[in-house]
Amino acid sequence: MHEVVLEAEQRAETEEVTSGLRMQAQSKEHAAKNLQGAALENQIRKGRVRWLKTYLTEAGTRRARELGWPNTYTLSKSLAESLIIKHGAGLPVAVVRPAIVETSVAKPFVGWNEGINTSASLSYLLGTYFRQLPSKESKRLDIIPVDAVCDGMTLIAAAVMERRHEPLYQLATSVTNPCDMGRSIELTSLAHRKHYRAQEGLESWLRLRFDAISVSKERYNRMSAPAQKAIVKSIQRIMSPLPLKRAPLVKTERNLERVEKLIELFEPFILLNEHDFTAENIEKLSYALVPEERDQFAYDTRSLDWWEYWINIHIPALRRWTYPLIEGRPLEPRPPRTFQLAPANEDTIRTGTNGATWRYS
Repeated sequence: MHEVVLEAEQRAETEEVTSGLRMQAQSKEHAAKNLQGAALENQIRKGRVRWLKTYLTEAGTRRARELGWPNTYTLSKSLAESLIIKHGAGLPVAVVRPAIVETSVAKPFVGWNEGINTSASLSYLLGTYFRQLPSKESKRLDIIPVDAVCDGMTLIAAAVMERRHEPLYQLATSVTNPCDMGRSIELTSLAHRKHYRAQEGLESWLRLRFDAISVSKERYNRMSAPAQKAIVKSIQRIMSPLPLKRAPLVKTERNLERVEKLIELFEPFILLNEHDFTAENIEKLSYALVPEERDQFAYDTRSLDWWEYWINIHIPALRRWTYPLIEGRPLEPRPPRTFQLAPANEDTIRTGTNGATWRYS
């Protein structure tokens, strides 16, 4: 891996790559005429960074697939665990493998979610005019609320401190409370429909009628984004001889390419593999809690109601905290958070070196 990175960095500085980046910078539509000097060098520098990133991403993906992993994300997890096994011998180590981490059920509040993460982009796509998702209806989509992950990690940390831990813990739902792809697509569509039904205007009326469905990869290629992109490319070729300032449908083609890349990213998890993950070790720790500690520290995924979670918690949370980021809109403001001195007899957090006690509000 180190050799690949070093070779790529050296190649990025060669005249072959540099001349290609120079021609690319000078041929851009928005570039000033006769771009040269410091301005040209700055464009070449930016292009070299992008070239190196693309080259290493492709090299990493090839290496991951050679070793049996679908992408660099899963490869990096494997590398991390291998390093722990190699260098952590004799240390009290517990490896925690959470499933796809999603919106909270209760803590720190109902529907906490931050950033463009995990399946947010895919669920957003299912709320547009996109209709056909290549997946297996019976394949279990293993997701877990983030606060369940925190509960589990708290129990595991306590077990490690007392040296009564297992070497591996999976925090997952595909065995304890399964939800398959067919059901998750249906619930996502219902959640979007609930939102659009409450809106006014033609756009919302139209989107109400575009529920996504699970289809085979063959049908997806024949009737969805790949086929639509092929049609757009044909139109581009037909129109290319015309003296137009800008080729038509450029934005449409770019959007379809994004959809294809997104689907390709998720295919290992929604179509290609069949894996069920047990969570017996973490449940044993949870069952061992004394009754007065279960409300606060228990790990519980069996009681999740997926209908309630998807429609009334998860998708509304993504619509509030994540979809604006995808669309480039500002998030709604949150109330300010403050700390204030609190009497010692209240629930408190002791912080700092001077023994001051604070209450969070």
